[in-house]
Amino acid sequence: MSNSNEKEASSYSSLLDTIEHLPPDKLSKIRQYPKLASLQSIYQALSSMLESDHAYLSQVAELISRDPPLTSRLLRLANTLIYNDSEACVDIEEAALAAGFDKINQLLLAAPIIQDLQQLQKEHEHTNWTEFWQHSIATAILSREIFSQRGETCRGDLDYLAGLIHNIGKIIIALTFNEEFKKIAQNHPEDEDEEIEYEKALLGLDHAQLGAYYLYINELPEEIIDATQFHINPWASTQYPELTATTQLASNLARFAGIPGIENLPTPTWENIEQLASWPKLFPEENDQHHIREALRPTLESLPFFLQTMI
Repeated sequence: MSNSNEKEASSYSSLLDTIEHLPPDKLSKIRQYPKLASLQSIYQALSSMLESDHAYLSQVAELISRDPPLTSRLLRLANTLIYNDSEACVDIEEAALAAGFDKINQLLLAAPIIQDLQQLQKEHEHTNWTEFWQHSIATAILSREIFSQRGETCRGDLDYLAGLIHNIGKIIIALTFNEEFKKIAQNHPEDEDEEIEYEKALLGLDHAQLGAYYLYINELPEEIIDATQFHINPWASTQYPELTATTQLASNLARFAGIPGIENLPTPTWENIEQLASWPKLFPEENDQHHIREALRPTLESLPFFLQTMI
């Protein structure tokens, strides 16, 4: 652990205390879980290029062409956006032009997750990890959309990344506590509060706490750690309440759009959405709330179809 993280440990004292009081066997398993897969050089090169003011789609297309799976997803995306069956796009540069930098960046950020999908499916063949990641990507896209609708931006890609990995604790439970995960997968809670209480009864902590601790020991940005730890109860966040509230709202909006993930939670109604603690926090004005609902509608309607091109 770096010195900077040691100085920041006080911000996570409650979380660390919960972890330290776990039974030794559980604590050992958590600490032995491998680090997150890092992006390969091609994705790092693409990220740098996409951030450059002088990036050209031809250069981006050339880099994408070196990775067959990424090429395939880009072509599928382009064909769903502007082409019909009799006029399919087969040119990578043309596909990049059709998709645009924003959509390419979304494909890029999701790439390492998609790479891990096959391994997860092998180890837990009865769990639909495709649905899990579709929900995660939908949450990421909606997080960025919410920031945009509020006229705000988030440092770098933190809004997208916070949404993308907010449920990372569920993967750790699945691969570290196999028997407990099977019981959790069979549970049908009435809401997220009931879900995390059941997890705590089995493990001594919930997936949000476990995910936050995992991100903490892997030295990820504290904004993402905070959003992960408190995405179910954003009112408890004191460091980054807007990002945390955005993550909660985006996750519930994804479920509202028919992208539930692997949880056996009821599909929320719009009334349920408006009752979330995050809704009035992010959109306190009643007039704004109606406008935001209408502004989000196109994204909510197109997300299920769009995600089929990504995973």
